[in-house]
Amino acid sequence: MLEVAPACLGDDEAVGRLALFCEQIGEPLEQDVAAGRYVLSGDRCALYGTVL
Repeated sequence: MLEVAPACLGDDEAVGRLALFCEQIGEPLEQDVAAGRYVLSGDRCALYGTVL
């Protein structure tokens, strides 16, 4: 995930890159954005409402 949207990108830029990636792998965008936030922050609250 961080290879597609590195930590130096803001949410808006990251979503643009992740949307294409998620479409290719068949994953919901919201789930992958939440997982990326969790990876960066380590805060499990970022995963609220997602199923991994």
